[in-house]
Amino acid sequence: MRKWIFRIMVVLCGLYSTGFSQEVAVRSDKYRIRIGDAANLKLSATLKKGERVIWPEVLDSIGPHFDVVAKNPVDTLSDSSSTGLRLEQQIVITSFDTGMHTMPVFDFRFIRSNGDTESVITDAIGIEVLNVPVDTTKAIKDIKDVVEVPFDFSEYIPWVLGGLVGAALVVAGIYVYLRRRKPQKPAIPVEKRVPAWQLAFAALDRIEKEQLWQQGKEKAYHSEISDALRTYIEEEFTLPALESTSDEIMQMWRKQAGSDESLKLLRQILPLADLVKFAKEKPLPAEHERSMSLAREFIKVTQPSETPVPPAKTEKEDDHE
Repeated sequence: MRKWIFRIMVVLCGLYSTGFSQEVAVRSDKYRIRIGDAANLKLSATLKKGERVIWPEVLDSIGPHFDVVAKNPVDTLSDSSSTGLRLEQQIVITSFDTGMHTMPVFDFRFIRSNGDTESVITDAIGIEVLNVPVDTTKAIKDIKDVVEVPFDFSEYIPWVLGGLVGAALVVAGIYVYLRRRKPQKPAIPVEKRVPAWQLAFAALDRIEKEQLWQQGKEKAYHSEISDALRTYIEEEFTLPALESTSDEIMQMWRKQAGSDESLKLLRQILPLADLVKFAKEKPLPAEHERSMSLAREFIKVTQPSETPVPPAKTEKEDDHE
C-alpha cells in the first residue's frame, strides 16, 4: 500500500513541477527501473538577466543508492518566458540496490544582479528499483563443456608468411645499416626544459599586457586565463586538463590530493570562465582583475617547493612598464 502512495506522490510532484516555471528543477524519464538499468536525469536552471549560477558538482555517485554512468556538459538555451537564459545538463544514472529510494536534492547557488548570493535546491524525487524476476520452477542447467575447434593449418598460413617477410625485412635493414654506418656525431646537448610554472606566469603576464577585457574581449580574456591554468596542470601534474571540462578538472584535482586552498581557487576561476564563454556573462572590472589575481595565486601555492616564487610586481615596476 505504501508503495502505491509513494508512486502517486511522485506523479503528482512531476505534474506540479511541469505546470509552474521554477528557477531550478530535476526530472527523470523513468521513476521505475530494473536493477542495473539506466535512467536519464535532466538538471535545469533558469537565469534572469544579470544573474549567474554556480552549478552543483556531480561526482561518480548521487547519494548511497545511485551511480553516475555518464554526464553531458551544461548546455545553454534561450528562455522564451523571460529575457534570461536556461541551462540544462543530462545525467545518466543506474542503481544496484532494490527498493524505493529518494534521490538527494541538488543545490544551485545563484548570484543575483545586485550581488546577493542565494541557495536554491531542487525538489526531492523518488525512483523505485525493481529486482529481476527468477523462474524458480525450472531446474538449474549444467555448465556446458568447452567446445574444441579442430586445427586448420590454412588459417595460420598468412601469419607464417607475414612473419617470414618481416624477418627478411629486419635482416635486410640491419645489413644496409652496417654497410652505410657512419662515425657517430657528437651528441647535441639537450636544452634545459623551462618549468611549467614559469611558462604559466609568462602566459598570464602576456594576457595582462594585451588588455583584452578593457577592449571588450571578455570571452578571450577569461578563455586564455583558463587555458593557461589547464596547460600548467597538464604539464606539471600530468592530468588531461586540456581535454576535460571544468567539473572533471576539479574532480581530478581533488583525487590528486590537492590542497583545499588550491581547489577553492579553481572553483572561483573556472566556473566564471565557463559563464563568460558559454553563457555570455559580462563580469565587472573587479571580477576581471580578481580572476587574474586568483590564477597567479593558484600557481604560487601549487608549484614545486624547490622552485623560487616570482616576486609580486610593485607599483613602481608597473609604472615603469
